[in-house]
Amino acid sequence: MSTEPLVSVVVTGYRRPSHLRRTIESFLHFNTYPNLELVLADDGSPAEQQAEMRQLPFDTFVMSESNRGLGANTNAGLRAARGEFVLHLQDDWRCDGPAGLLEAAVAVMQERPEIGLVRLRWPQPELRYTAWTSRAGLPVRIYASPPARREDFVYSDNPHLKSRAFVDFIGPYAESRKMWKTELDMRDRFNAQTRFAAAFIEGFHCFEHIGDDASFNRPSARARLSAQLAKLPWLRRALLAYRSSKQRLGR
Repeated sequence: MSTEPLVSVVVTGYRRPSHLRRTIESFLHFNTYPNLELVLADDGSPAEQQAEMRQLPFDTFVMSESNRGLGANTNAGLRAARGEFVLHLQDDWRCDGPAGLLEAAVAVMQERPEIGLVRLRWPQPELRYTAWTSRAGLPVRIYASPPARREDFVYSDNPHLKSRAFVDFIGPYAESRKMWKTELDMRDRFNAQTRFAAAFIEGFHCFEHIGDDASFNRPSARARLSAQLAKLPWLRRALLAYRSSKQRLGR
């Protein structure tokens, strides 16, 4: 029997069984952590799709009869989870490794219990952080809470591991039927507290998004353009300078 703490992998899904299959199979391909439970929370997909989902290798199925929104579905999955740690996943991410991602994140959180959340994708590059090296020699970025600017955020619904203590402290997700309201509410609640920090382990950018083609929360064209510009530092700086000059001129 494993002596490692139980990690609950809570995957939320809706009407995308093929994406869900890629998400869970890619994660299991790289997983080496010995003590897992796999929980699927589905938000009212049609019966034939729920039947297809039940063929996937989950231990627990939380299947809603109606679509209640991302917040309610996430809360249902968290209530079913028994783990000391929770891996937060949605049904449109592909795990690209490396192996040992859960072992690394759990070890960091056990060594530094004030870290309530370990991101498994790169956060915003401009966020303030403190560099720290774990006993295992892992380089870790610990992010300031609250961030320097209101528009900055460390919390994201992108894949992350969180402690049960953090889940209990931060409370349930807002059960709005609008995805963006649920996500912004959790972002703001995380920014408003100082008990728990978030961290990123360098070398553990583990997931890539695969769901743009079937997204139920597709960003606007302007938001997609801004996201692309953010990847080009020189162009982003020029855009910010242009906006600043317009504000000074009162335009």
